[in-house]
Order: sequence, then C-alpha cells, then structure tokens
Amino acid sequence: MNASWYFTAPWDPVPMRRGDALGLRAGADYFAELIAPGLSNASSDARWITLLSWCLKWSHVVWQNTGGGDLTRRDEQRARYAWLRPLELLWVDRTLESGQTSGQLRGRRSLDRWRKEDRKFTNFAMSPDQFRRYRQVGTYGAYRVMFRTVAGLTTDNDGWTPDATALKLADLVNDSLPSAVRLQQEHFESSTKRRHLTDDEASYWVKRGWPAAWEQADKGLFPTPDDKIGSLLPEQERGLLKPALFGDDSVRRLTAETLASAKGARSHPELCDALAGSDAIAKKIARESLAPLPAFTRLADAAMDAMRALWAELNRDQEAQAPGVQKLVRLAELQSKLEQLHKMSKAWLRAPGRSAFPHAQVADQLAEAMRGAISPLEQLRALARHHDQHGGGRRWFREQAGKLVPLVSDTGIVASDYRFRLRSICLLAAQCGVADMQSALKVITHDHPEHDGELL
Repeated sequence: MNASWYFTAPWDPVPMRRGDALGLRAGADYFAELIAPGLSNASSDARWITLLSWCLKWSHVVWQNTGGGDLTRRDEQRARYAWLRPLELLWVDRTLESGQTSGQLRGRRSLDRWRKEDRKFTNFAMSPDQFRRYRQVGTYGAYRVMFRTVAGLTTDNDGWTPDATALKLADLVNDSLPSAVRLQQEHFESSTKRRHLTDDEASYWVKRGWPAAWEQADKGLFPTPDDKIGSLLPEQERGLLKPALFGDDSVRRLTAETLASAKGARSHPELCDALAGSDAIAKKIARESLAPLPAFTRLADAAMDAMRALWAELNRDQEAQAPGVQKLVRLAELQSKLEQLHKMSKAWLRAPGRSAFPHAQVADQLAEAMRGAISPLEQLRALARHHDQHGGGRRWFREQAGKLVPLVSDTGIVASDYRFRLRSICLLAAQCGVADMQSALKVITHDHPEHDGELL
C-alpha cells in the first residue's frame, strides 16, 4: 500500500462507515474496480467534477499563500482540506439560493439552518464532529478517488493539486459566474499571506474570500438537479470531461458502451450478464475474472432481500419486537425470500470462475451454509449466523434464546444492495455523451432506486 493512499484514506474503517451486512463488500469492490475503475457509487454527477475542480484551484491558491506544505503528510492534507471544504459547502448554499432544491447537495440540512439565521453560525451550522466528518461524507469525499486516479485532474494523481484538465474546468466555471463573483488571482496575492489571515478557513471564504453577490445566485453552473441527472452537459464542458473519463478503448468506456447496448436486459443481474459476456471487455479484463459476477450479484441480492424482510418483520410491531424464530418462519413472504437465497446459493457454488475469485471465501461460507439448510427455520438461522459472524459494522440483530433480537434502532432507511458503480458509470456516460444510457438507467433505477441522501 503506497503512502499517498494511506494518508488520504477515510478516517473510519469502511465497514463502520458504509455498513456491510453480509461481509461481501470486498468482493463487490473487486468487481467494481474491474469494470468501473476510479469511480465510486456516489460519483454520479459529472458537473461536480467541474465544480470541485474550481474549488481545488482556488483553495490551492489560498493554501499555498498561507504557507502550503508537504502533501504526503497527513497533517498537511488535513490543513489543505480545511481550505477546500468551505468552497464545497458554499456551492451547495449558492445552489439553494438559486432556487434549486434537488441534486447532490451534501450538507443541505445544516446549510438550511445556516441560511435561516442569515449565515451567522460558524462552520455552516455544523457541530465540530459534523464539520470534521464532512471530509468523509461531503462532496469531495464522494469524488476523491476520481481526482486521484483520472489523468489530468490532479498533478501526479495526488488528489489535491489541480492539473491541466481540472484547471480548464475551473476556468469554465469561473467564466460562467457573474463578474461580481468571479475569483481573480490578484485578489489573493496580498489578502491571504499568513500574517494577514486571522479568521478561520470557513469564515475567510464566507466573509472575504468569496463573498458572493447572492442577488445574482441564479447565474452560472450548478449541480445537476434530479430531473436532469441523465442529460447531456454543455458541449464545452463534456469536451473536457469525456476524454478524461471515457478515453478511447478505456475500460470505463467499454463498460458504458456494453451497458448501453444491453437493450434486452430487464434487471441489474442481466446487466451483469452482459458485462461478463462482453468480448470487448474481455480484451481488457480476463474473461475468467468477470465470470463469477452474475452469480455473485444474484447471491448478494437474494441475501439482502432476505435480510430486509427479516428486519421489516422485527419492526412491524413495536410492542412485540424480538419475535420468536418459529413465528417468523411461518410468514409466507419470508419463506419465499429464504428459498430464493437457498436457490442462489446453490447456483453460486456452481459459478464459473469462482475458484479464481480472490474474495470467494465469505460468499462460499454463506452459500454452503444456506445450501445445507433445508427448512425455512434452518435457513433463517444460517443467515442470522452468517450476519453475526461476517457482517461489517454494527449488527442488525442476533438470535438469542430462540428469538431474533434487534441490536440497532429502526431509522426507516432501507439497507441498499451490493452494487458495482453501474448507476454511476451510466449517469456519467450519459452526461458526457458516450452513448444512449437511458435503457440501462431505467433498469438500474427501476430495479433498486439509489438516492444520494440528505446528510448532516
């Protein structure tokens, strides 16, 4: 593991941060990196690459003027991000001021409070812990891997220093702004020298660095609203983004084109069938590497369907939580989910290429336990044991004395399936004009809708 990745890694372990109910996250990430390298499930709006390029450029100017530092050191990266974070949040604020209320607007809840109080609270009305965690859950956190892997976005792929493509995107953003709120290099040459800078980073940007003319907030470029998320970006913008993200014969381009051509696919697993069977992709990725993908996603989907069904029953009657397992297995819907998992488990154990899959162990253990469980009661207990033994993060429930006891509170948020960045790559490809992605997007959205979610 090289040092630069270690120093920019999230502070909390991935399973604690994202959840991994069945311990299959490593396998899902393996397939995702094969077919959609450099992306994440949250990198779904190419416009944010453009806006973050602008944020990186101008925060880098200020950071350098205040002393800069060695970006291979974790403390310096933390100091560098402190200048970037306020610009991310100010773009969300500016978007809300324009009247747009949908899109990838991370931190919106806190910003709504901040705006109601005439932007007087420090740190955008976030608590110290929320403000710290925004590095993980904020917009740059969603696109950080992309800025570290896509050529032309940052120098030496350090994730911080804007390179040629990012600088062009930053200029595009600046030129789109009303003249009163455009940033100019001259503005920072004297105002941000260390001896003159007494405010904290957030206060500096709000009060002096980018005191936006809010009466003109409807001018410029903004994050893509939900109802236009699959639409083409303007020609000049996609002319910069398309070659960077989807260069000729790149894996991302081949994946997007394969998904676009899978017109007969009616479900997420069928899209995975198309990827695993693609001759074009096989020229870049060994066919045996992707061969287990369809069976893996069917196993994971069936297991998560059963997990959600169990969780729903645990929370159906608040007065009678921790129902007996004997009572649970009499429910026809749950029986059906468990039987489907039993079926997909047997299919996984026959999957081509499984022996070469580097993360097969946990999937094998789930499948073998379910294959040997014949009755619904045995199947329920096998799934609950696997969750308890292999799940990442907090456990949902545990069997105790013949009852299934919930271990976390019900938040009303439905746990998502294991996914491989297909929604992200389809949306980015549609925005960049790689191909007509609407058929694939319709399948992905209908199969399991994914929303960015309101954070903080």
